[in-house]
Amino acid sequence: MAKRCHFKGGHFRVEVSLWGDMIVTGDDKKCGDAAKGNKAGGDRAGGDNAAEWLPPKMRDLDISIPYSNPPTDRLMDFYASWAENYDTDLIDAYGYMAPTDAVAAIMTLGLPSDARILDAGCGTGQAGALLATAGFTHLDGADLSPEMRAVAARLGVYQRLYHLDMTTDYAPQIVDFGRTYDAVICVGVFGYGPPYVEDLPRIMDAARPGAPVLVTVNGRGWEKMGWDDSLIPVLAAADVTLAARTRIRHMVKEGVHAELLDLRKG
Repeated sequence: MAKRCHFKGGHFRVEVSLWGDMIVTGDDKKCGDAAKGNKAGGDRAGGDNAAEWLPPKMRDLDISIPYSNPPTDRLMDFYASWAENYDTDLIDAYGYMAPTDAVAAIMTLGLPSDARILDAGCGTGQAGALLATAGFTHLDGADLSPEMRAVAARLGVYQRLYHLDMTTDYAPQIVDFGRTYDAVICVGVFGYGPPYVEDLPRIMDAARPGAPVLVTVNGRGWEKMGWDDSLIPVLAAADVTLAARTRIRHMVKEGVHAELLDLRKG
């Protein structure tokens, strides 16, 4: 993905991949300095100041923000500006197939049509729409971004939509969770972070004991953030079992796969 842009009197060419890598060329010193800062990074995926130099409201470039360890308020601003174009960008431009494959997996579990399912990190409701098409009638959604939830609400498939920050405890936010859902699906949320692998056990608090919790993890983020080494210790500490791990499609036009985790907690 590349775009020629004007910035503070100069010009530069920016290429941003969906996993947050950037190549910047041009005659503007600020751009060159910023690019060096981005490559310097920090202790997470892209460094605390990654992508700070990007001009506001430039959707093509801001795609890097979720992959650069942003604070929660910056992440919310990003999704607020992207909500209306999110589906078109991900599906048409990048071949986003993770919701399709995750819902196909949940359909193999033998859940009744009236099973209570939580779509955690529902975004604009792509997974919820597929679940409804599959015949599930009791769907709730939860997401960090009110703008994304507003788009999801238009679908008319969710009984309730909640605010949810997966980096904090759920109880103060959603009193109805209480481990009552028959299944939880979480698509396109985990990978680089935030949220990080350490936050994964929090999602289990929504499901009844033994219920399936299906979570996708961006394959590039899996490799870069060391999920192979950290996942099992994190799950073991929280008494969570990995029932299955399957490779599925993620961004097919970008050549990115995802890992689909089937998690259970007694």
